[in-house]
Amino acid sequence: IKTLLTFLKELYFMNLDQLKEEARKDLIIENEEQLGSESLKNQKIKTKYLDQRSRFQLLLQKANGDYQRMYREKWEYYGGKSDAKVYVAKPFDLKVLKYDLAMYITSDEEVIALMDKIGYLETVIKYLEGIIKSIDNRGWDIKNAIEWKKFEAGMI
Repeated sequence: IKTLLTFLKELYFMNLDQLKEEARKDLIIENEEQLGSESLKNQKIKTKYLDQRSRFQLLLQKANGDYQRMYREKWEYYGGKSDAKVYVAKPFDLKVLKYDLAMYITSDEEVIALMDKIGYLETVIKYLEGIIKSIDNRGWDIKNAIEWKKFEAGMI
């Protein structure tokens, strides 16, 4: 299992810090005089973040599958049910009671690293959902700004 940092370096798309920086740029209404074009910009940026969310959701799904496979492997390892070759490569001489297996498995370094990866992916997905919600709200903000400009101009 790769470390979280190795995993992040291999991503071919943005990590959380990059997403935060992009969102800061994308969510700002740059030109208050061109609110119509700012409104049209919403669909472009929303597509960008929907794409990112789907990529991270797929990664999360894969990581959850990896966790299930690893949990079974660790259950076999700590329960003394693994192939003898496994114990030659990585000896484990303790006899673990059935009710203690979960403690050994959840405190295993590889399992912890995978849980960190899953937690990271869940955090990124929640952040992306917040960005998408902000983009939707940005549309309302632009509409309200247009209405305010009309009011100031005496058009309503």
